[in-house]
Amino acid sequence: MGNRKKIVTVKVPATSANLGPGFDTLGIALNAYLEVKLKLYENDKIIYHGEGQETISLNIKDNYVYKAIRLLFEKAGQNSGVHLEINNNIPVGKGLGSSAAAIVAGFFAANELIDNSFTAEELVNWAVQLEGHADNIIPAVYGGLTTAMIYGDQVYYQKITLPEELQIIVVVPDFNLPTEKSRSVLPAQLNLTDTVSNLQRACFLLASIFNGDLTHINKAMDDMIYQPLRKQFVPGFDEVLTAAKSNGAVGTALSGAGPSIIAFATGKPDGIGEAMKTALLASNIDSRIYYLHPDQKGIHLQTESI
Repeated sequence: MGNRKKIVTVKVPATSANLGPGFDTLGIALNAYLEVKLKLYENDKIIYHGEGQETISLNIKDNYVYKAIRLLFEKAGQNSGVHLEINNNIPVGKGLGSSAAAIVAGFFAANELIDNSFTAEELVNWAVQLEGHADNIIPAVYGGLTTAMIYGDQVYYQKITLPEELQIIVVVPDFNLPTEKSRSVLPAQLNLTDTVSNLQRACFLLASIFNGDLTHINKAMDDMIYQPLRKQFVPGFDEVLTAAKSNGAVGTALSGAGPSIIAFATGKPDGIGEAMKTALLASNIDSRIYYLHPDQKGIHLQTESI
């Protein structure tokens, strides 16, 4: 099983999860990408370029792309070595879905290499099990704005195409915030009032985007539960949100587990990004600004004969 005469190239978008109130549910695909080239080989070899190159362990067994490939090969009874080349343009450890992109890339590239032994639904379910939650995995695969639901042990999703005029600004602080640390401050139990408020806001946010009416999404993205606890890890967080809104952002939120902060705009985004960067600098935090757009397609696969 498996074709030694082909190479598979996979591009997977960055993602931003939660969007305020949609914890472990909402996610959006963004046009920054992880690209993986994979072929069967006599032994395992990995080449890594791009974001995280200095900090990511090149021990192949620690690499999420490789872990996903090996898991899939195990399910398929395939034991060949692989030659894996990774080009990563997604900031690592910043709340932009770098691990989800790696897992998705590994599963889908490996599946393509062994002639699509498994369905996309199976791959998605296994990717969610490996990642631990679906909010980044689903938009990485399908693109757009997605809402994920776990029912039993199956993942279900719906996708919304975003308004064409939507501009996305992401400010990426110059420090990492591991998801485990960001999740460590979350409460074991929630009070009913906050839960209802977040449910209202998440539903309002989805309906607003579906209808193309962004008038009040700044209110809908004002998370009541998770963001207030997590913002302690991002110096100047409140000031960044204020700066974004006062310069024209229609909605702002912590991106995933952080520390990146995402803002939506319908006009020119430059002033918003610079204002957010300046607000972080006031707290002695350097950052990079990304001016992005929604990725509507999700994963892109290409196969070549060699």
